[in-house]
Amino acid sequence: MNRVYLPLLPLPVLAAIVAVSACSKARTEEATQMIPPAVTLPAPSPAAEAKAPEPKVAVATRTEDDKPTAQDVKEFERHVRK
Repeated sequence: MNRVYLPLLPLPVLAAIVAVSACSKARTEEATQMIPPAVTLPAPSPAAEAKAPEPKVAVATRTEDDKPTAQDVKEFERHVRK
């Protein structure tokens, strides 16, 4: 006897309902959704135009205290076991 997995049983039933619904729609129905016509917006006035601030360039400066020591370089370059 074949067993049917019950939680999956609603899927074929749902597929059949969708197929019947899609095939039974009348072809002469009017569109239910209308896209509204485009609205033109007035051009912004020159006074309202804001100027962007000047971009700032970030420059990293190193001092003598920031330089890595020989021990730091050795630890950075050591082989890492995988």
